[in-house]
Amino acid sequence: MSEQAHDALEVSNGDIVFDCPHCGKSLAIDPRGAGLIIACPDCSQQVQVPGLPLEERAGEESAEGTPEGAPSAAHAAAGDPEDMAAALEASHTKIARLVESLEEVRERRRYLEQLRTANIARFKQIGKELETIQHAMDRIVAHLQDAAAENGVEG
Repeated sequence: MSEQAHDALEVSNGDIVFDCPHCGKSLAIDPRGAGLIIACPDCSQQVQVPGLPLEERAGEESAEGTPEGAPSAAHAAAGDPEDMAAALEASHTKIARLVESLEEVRERRRYLEQLRTANIARFKQIGKELETIQHAMDRIVAHLQDAAAENGVEG
């Protein structure tokens, strides 16, 4: 596959497409990278990713994480009280989901910590059992060596 065709496959809908001002390489980046300074993969020069117009950013925010019908943060920042209230409500919803996720993660951590503690105790017991087996094997070898020495057999 040619590099040009390969590059075309990597560009997804909504990506920022621009040319490196140093070498002319066509670059594409996720819209969240707008305004970042990146290194061109061809010439390694520093290139600033062009930003998107405010209208496009507002549409992107809505598509990526703002609940249906809720205004974007950009619109809420404009000062419309209804938009601010809706943005606040959307934020509260997100916070509630994050708190719920945090509790689930903490519960999972407690469970895994209990398993770890139980396994440590089990491994200590296994270690003691292996030590007992090793001592028994050492005694068997010593008895066999004694028996071989008594019978004049070299071992």
